[in-house]
Amino acid sequence: MQVAALIPVSLRAATADSEPGHCDGNSLVLSELAGEPLLGRIGARLAQVARLESLTVVTSAATADDDIAHFCNDRGLTCFRSTQQDELGRVLAALKFLEAKAAVCVRANAPLIDPAIIDHVANLVEMTDGMLDYIGTDLAQTYPRGMEVEAFTRAALEDADGRCGDPAERNSAALYLRRNSRLYRLLGVKAPEPLQRPDVRFDVESAADIARLESLLRHFAGRIDFSLEDMIAVLDAHPDDIFWK
Repeated sequence: MQVAALIPVSLRAATADSEPGHCDGNSLVLSELAGEPLLGRIGARLAQVARLESLTVVTSAATADDDIAHFCNDRGLTCFRSTQQDELGRVLAALKFLEAKAAVCVRANAPLIDPAIIDHVANLVEMTDGMLDYIGTDLAQTYPRGMEVEAFTRAALEDADGRCGDPAERNSAALYLRRNSRLYRLLGVKAPEPLQRPDVRFDVESAADIARLESLLRHFAGRIDFSLEDMIAVLDAHPDDIFWK
């Protein structure tokens, strides 16, 4: 099964009803985290996943998202722009353009996403080969925030596109799938016991979060190949770190 790795992101105002944990971007996605924009850090993390053959940033054709397209062009990242007004429509259009049968989706404000989690979800997609409509790490939150990975088939998303008319639900590509387990075959991925830390946040929702994550990154002295296990170990060893403030 051909699987596309996608980062849906838009600088346009997010819908107030958007659900936490869905894959989207925010106004800070081009802000720097330890000298590198969040979007660049996410791209670098996904580049470590050997199972993924390509990566596509999915955004709107609106002027507000020109900076995202320019950034992708400068970094050699593939950027798909769509005139669709919501994320569900844009992601579906990208899958059709890429001729992919499924997508692995990562949130745009998760710059420290562990490549091993992405690889695990991508492997499940390949193994199940369309038998499941949706696979996600946060149907029940066991991983820390900022480690969310979603995967879904194009066929399921096409069905959701025809059924879903709620603008808030359409603002997240897979939210309608997640909320309708009677219609779709869902699989939740549970974190291994040592990584079950839903109390910890590695995502970026505000400028204060950038400062928190920079304090963590200093412990890795420029490395980009650290794992979630490494991050948790560092934080547990430094309970007074600014990360916890």
